[in-house]
Amino acid sequence: MISRRALWRDSRFQPALLAVVFIWMIRSADPILADPQRNWTAEWARMKPITPRGYVCYRAAQPPAIDGRLDDPAWQQAPWTADFVDIEGDRRPKPRFRTRAKLLWDDKYFYIAAELEEPHVWGTLTKHDSIIFNDNDFELFIDPDGDNHEYYEFEMNALNTSWDLFLTRPYKDDGRADNSWDIAGLKTAVHVVGTLNNPSDRDTGWTVEIAIPWHALREFAHRPAPPHDGDQWRVDFSRVEWQHQIVGGKYQRVPNTHEDNWVWSPTGIVDMHRPERWGYVQFSTAAPGTVSFKPDPTRAARDALMEIYYHQQAFQQKHGRYAPSFDQLGLSADAQARQQSMMKTSGDQFQASVDLREGEAPAEPNSLVTRKNAARRELRPPGQGSVLASSKNSTLTIRQDARLRRVHPSDALLDRLESILSEQAAAWNRGDIDGFMQHYWKSEDLTFSSGGHTTRGWQTTKDGYKQRYPTRERMGHLTFDSLEVFPQGDSAALLLGHWHLDRNGPVGGNFSLVFRKIDGAWVIVHDHTSRTQ
Repeated sequence: MISRRALWRDSRFQPALLAVVFIWMIRSADPILADPQRNWTAEWARMKPITPRGYVCYRAAQPPAIDGRLDDPAWQQAPWTADFVDIEGDRRPKPRFRTRAKLLWDDKYFYIAAELEEPHVWGTLTKHDSIIFNDNDFELFIDPDGDNHEYYEFEMNALNTSWDLFLTRPYKDDGRADNSWDIAGLKTAVHVVGTLNNPSDRDTGWTVEIAIPWHALREFAHRPAPPHDGDQWRVDFSRVEWQHQIVGGKYQRVPNTHEDNWVWSPTGIVDMHRPERWGYVQFSTAAPGTVSFKPDPTRAARDALMEIYYHQQAFQQKHGRYAPSFDQLGLSADAQARQQSMMKTSGDQFQASVDLREGEAPAEPNSLVTRKNAARRELRPPGQGSVLASSKNSTLTIRQDARLRRVHPSDALLDRLESILSEQAAAWNRGDIDGFMQHYWKSEDLTFSSGGHTTRGWQTTKDGYKQRYPTRERMGHLTFDSLEVFPQGDSAALLLGHWHLDRNGPVGGNFSLVFRKIDGAWVIVHDHTSRTQ
């Protein structure tokens, strides 16, 4: 059992790339984001007035051919999205070139098509998983259950070169990108209306087609994939457009200029990694054009929680701790009106909750829903807890890492198991294997399986760790993420997840733990750990 998935697959994705991603994500042209002391409340002030856009995605009568051309009968029936706008919304001028998209779905694929007006179509990157936004590109983001965590990103350029990645949570919340994640079975195509990489003429633009298999999205969707009629997923689209010059008969980016970011549903600030402002895609089995989009009835409650989150981050930045009460946060009247809610703080964590009012509970049927945070999630039967699914529970909650979800009766158990893993990671990272082992069952019946072998007994397991990790340097830095918790009655639970170890380059893999409550304490009685090649 050792830590989080690899951040990136190979040596290319080291500190230099992290710097590139950070510069792209938070460009100096936006003074709010360029300030080393992030202005959390100013960010929310820009984001709050924006209403996320909505789109009804109809079921395809027949699959479109993925050839980059949007002339299939299925696409003719699909409506266009609204034209893309600047990522900051009305604060910035209308984009120079038009961008719009269409969506379809069936039992196998989620289909995305886009039309990008462009008088000079060019591209340079040809290797999969290159940093595609260094070219002009088209991007999409998918957060199936709308909790701001565990979402997918995909980018492609006019050469049909793609980059797919998975994020456990937003970068601002210390999220990491998993570049090893690939969309198995992905289909993409580009059609250029004009010529590619030919500065001597003027082009009309380029169109893209993308078919993402539902099975590739299912692992972290935490709900049906393919979706059911009426299900809504949080989705957004972005287009990166660079200024160019022609040097030696070839296109080049103009040095020392910032890219334009044109999006379907604006975030209000220059950062696409704000899932709370992504749009909503509503899936429908009805005939095209016969269904109206249904706005999210929980939006007011969600916004109240997001305001608490941003103001808590500002308070923590100033005071080194989170505020224990709402009256210390300087909330707006809208958020203050939701203060029948609760606030809990403990060390470097906080959790706030608000009750949904009459008429705010969504009426989305037949959805598999979840309760999870950055380090765990619990699968539940239909109708028990997602922000975007029906539930008898009428309370939403947010915590310090922006994860927004429904409250569930088993939260206390899940919090305890997370704290155990946090204590184990802290012990490991200070070189304390004895402390790391304190949460294992001190019994000869403890089992540890890894690499095709099973070790029995607490002492033997500890001795094995000390043999494999004899020095602090060898131990590296351990983190966990993407855990799934399955309670097994009142005194047992199964925990699944990923581990990640930073040690002269990242390594990681999967693990499963069986917990039992023995003499009033939760302990690990079985550990199965594997390493991802």
